[in-house]
Amino acid sequence: MTAQQERRTLEGGCLCGAIRYRINGPPRRGTHCHCLHCRGSSGAAFVTWVECQSADFTLLSGSPCRYDSRPQVTRQFCGRCGTPLTYQRAYEPEEIDVTACSLDNPEAVLPADHLWSDRMLPWVKIADGLPRHRLGRQS
Repeated sequence: MTAQQERRTLEGGCLCGAIRYRINGPPRRGTHCHCLHCRGSSGAAFVTWVECQSADFTLLSGSPCRYDSRPQVTRQFCGRCGTPLTYQRAYEPEEIDVTACSLDNPEAVLPADHLWSDRMLPWVKIADGLPRHRLGRQS
């Protein structure tokens, strides 16, 4: 973990400013996800996530919209501007993933790997040297 990742407080929010949040504690891991759900929910080729403890995540203002993108997975986003904000698994309630680019300083987190690399779009060419997991981290 870099000195920037050791930073104790990270803040962020949506594009329009209606939602603001704070992460009180160091992020656990950054990752690029190429799965169909992340691509579909963001409209992007992949989403970069920051994993943190749920207890460290606090909404400062606004009320995000929520939806279940698949069984036991809830995503939050701004209902006004559409910015994707969080991803949380019901079977891991102690963890929450936050979209890295919704952070005020996304450079504070360095991704460690790529998930669902078998779903990477053929026109995405990434030469960052990070580990690639065909599916999740177990694969």
